Formats: sequence, C-alpha cells, structure tokens
Amino acid sequence: MAGWKARIGFISPSVFEMPSDWNLILPSDFTLVATGLNVRAHTPEEFEKAIEALESALSVFVAEEVDVVLLGGITLGTQRGYKEESEIVSSLSKRVGLPITTALNANVEALKHLKAKRIVIATAYQERINQALQRYFEAAGLEVAGIRGLGVSKPVDQVKLPEHTSSNVALSVFRENPEADTLLIHGRWPSVADVESLERDTGRPVVSSNAASLWWVLRTLGMKDPIEGYGRLLRQETSSDSA
Repeated sequence: MAGWKARIGFISPSVFEMPSDWNLILPSDFTLVATGLNVRAHTPEEFEKAIEALESALSVFVAEEVDVVLLGGITLGTQRGYKEESEIVSSLSKRVGLPITTALNANVEALKHLKAKRIVIATAYQERINQALQRYFEAAGLEVAGIRGLGVSKPVDQVKLPEHTSSNVALSVFRENPEADTLLIHGRWPSVADVESLERDTGRPVVSSNAASLWWVLRTLGMKDPIEGYGRLLRQETSSDSA
C-alpha cells in the first residue's frame, strides 16, 4: 500500500463519524473509510432498519480496498444476541472477503485478552439496552457483576455528555461491586483519556469500547503497535501472538 499502513472500514450506526476518541489513539498512517446506517434513536424499529441495510453498506468497503471492517455501536448484538451476531458477522465476512467484527465483540475479545472473568459495565444507555448488553456479555462467558447507564435514548445525546461522565459512572458502579476484576466503558462518549487514571484509582484493568475496537484492528492485522498513555490494553503488544 502507498501512503498508509492500514485502511479501516467503519460502519457507524448513526452518521458518518470517526469512532469516539480515535483522534487520540489512531496511528497517523492509518486511514478511515466510514459510512452510516442513520439510526436516530435506540429503538427496536431503528435497529432492525439498520440491520437490513448492513449488507449493502458493506459493499463500499470492497471497492475502497479496506483491510478490515468494524461495525460500530450495539445494534446487531442487542437485537440478535452474542451467538447470532457472531454467525451473521462470520457470514458477512465470508461474503465480502474481509475480516469483520462488531464493537461489542471487540470488547469481548479485549476483556478475555486481559483475563477478565467478572466485569462491571458503564454505559449511557437506557435500562432496556443495558439488560440486552448484560445478556450479550454473559452469553460470551463473562460474569456481569453490575451495569449502570444514564438513560440516554438518542446516539447524538451521548456525545453531549460532560467531560469525565463515563469515568464517573464507571467508578460508581465499580465501588458498588469492588469484587469485579475489570471495568468496561461502552458507548459513543469520551472515555479513552480517563482509562489510565481509572486503572490507578481502581487497581483494575479498564477497557474503553472505543480503544478495544482499535486494539482489535491492530491485532487482526498482526501489528505490534503499543500505544502509551491510554491504559493497559493499548499499552500491551497487540498481535494475536500475545493473546
């Protein structure tokens, strides 16, 4: 490839937008090709509409010669569950001939890479969504000690939340469940910049879903590119050899 080290396809559940916090952690020689599914609210109807559009949205990435594809958001996992999401993604990956994962599955792989077994989860979502997320992670073999959200009902409202909101929620749910061995912050809100301080405050690994997605990209491409200053996950070597 000329001019870039890797080319990433990204499907946003809502608008054409770089994943939250990637401006902090995306290596400068990576390029991003993005499209969106126009989800305007966290409702089953909007999610189903997005799932129906998924395959046609992937076709652009073949023409754009990307190396990997990341499906952002929670749409597929919360509607179909862990097992069926994995089957759908595997089928899509074979059809387009590209490695594909979802943000949720990248979280699962990152948590298992860190040897997590009992986790707490911080989100901005409504309780209905949180219950679906809990089922997803438990189906993936992780125990969810606690989960807390803020009741946000629209994707755009997550990015309007004040700075450090995600870390405050994560710290709160961890303090209620101190037996948890790992913290997960999931969603379209800033979280990566606070991971290092949260790890110091809690003595536990902290996974930001935004960081986990990039970690999956690096690992899938076999790139050992440690990224300093944003927590244990990105600081470790990321190739599949280190899993």
